[in-house]
Amino acid sequence: MQFPYAEVEIRSTGAIHDDNQRRAAVELVAACGATDVLVLCHGWNNDIPQARRLYQRLTDNLAAVRPAVPGAESRTLAVVGALWPSIRWSDEDEVAGGGVAVGDEAVALIGAIATRVEDPARAALLTRLVPRLADSAEARQRFLDALREQIPPGPAEPFSGAVGVDEDPPPAALLHGDAETVFEAVGGPEVDFGRPERTGGAAGFGFDLDSVLAKARGVLNVTTYYTMKDRAGKVGSGGIATLLSELARASASGVRLHLAGHSFGARALAAAAVRHPRLHSCTLLQGAFSHHAFAVNFNGRGENGLFRSLLADRQMTGPMLVTHTVNDRAVGLAYAAASRLARQAGAGLGDANDPYGGIGRNGALKTPEVVQPCVDLLEVGGGYQFRPGRVFNLKADRFIRSHGDVSGRQVVYALYSAISS
Repeated sequence: MQFPYAEVEIRSTGAIHDDNQRRAAVELVAACGATDVLVLCHGWNNDIPQARRLYQRLTDNLAAVRPAVPGAESRTLAVVGALWPSIRWSDEDEVAGGGVAVGDEAVALIGAIATRVEDPARAALLTRLVPRLADSAEARQRFLDALREQIPPGPAEPFSGAVGVDEDPPPAALLHGDAETVFEAVGGPEVDFGRPERTGGAAGFGFDLDSVLAKARGVLNVTTYYTMKDRAGKVGSGGIATLLSELARASASGVRLHLAGHSFGARALAAAAVRHPRLHSCTLLQGAFSHHAFAVNFNGRGENGLFRSLLADRQMTGPMLVTHTVNDRAVGLAYAAASRLARQAGAGLGDANDPYGGIGRNGALKTPEVVQPCVDLLEVGGGYQFRPGRVFNLKADRFIRSHGDVSGRQVVYALYSAISS
């Protein structure tokens, strides 16, 4: 790492795994004379080496763009990486790469079960059901019932400091509908978000959507989404919030805290931030949560988004950045599936008119602090005019090509510009 760096592992329950790591992070920040502390949070899979590689790419590019960022050379940045057991929750590799070959659906589904279902007994049951899914309604129902058991019960967790409501709870059909309804809804025709459709049966999730096995993988994606949504909240409101408070107490007066999270890591940091709102900047990189998370009266019933208090309390001394793009098929398709299950009829599944749209697809919506018109993600050296307490939806179609493509220099330049603002 090209900056002073420490890392802290956090369990799925939200507890810090090793207090020695927490103390080491706090001591590092105090010892290196940092003026700014950046807390990074991954959210794409549960492989710690992959998370570390993401942090390496981000920090390498932070160092590379630093000379181009006004004011950066006069400040000292330290970095703390949060590591937690996230799960790869969608099949963007197939979406981007052209699809699963015909005849390989069973192999792909079994592989997805192995990586996304953490309970060994449940994974074994689901795997045994795979050969029967195409021909047995009873097997499809058992498959769905087994996946339902891992969806957290009840509404989203009530975070300390959060005053809003859950903007995208699991649709009733997912929780209570019959298997045939759920399989058909999740595997239905996709809105293509402005891209030409592929021919030959591969579209949407990246494989033959007429295949029952492909639909089963879509059901797995959607149920995993709600599992990860719940876990990210616990990790953020627990371990990361505790870490932020300790970093703030141990740091010298005037040290500024910054957050940058990817995917469900962005949700984890939002959950942490509402418990520790005295931040300078918060950057959400292709966030895998609702575009109404910071909204006012998002549903016409006077209810605000779950993380509304982060902005309403006006305690951020710098900006919030939100990258978003139509190229984020993973977020777009996960929300499109939820919308079909909820029988929503927006102008486009997963778009800005969809109650189940994602922030990584559409930016923060119905949020008064959003700067209008939408700001494009700029080339390195571009002139951002970031302002305290405002939200900048950075349209990233030119530079972010997929859900995981968040470590490029244009992205990192925006992040560093927020840190130095």
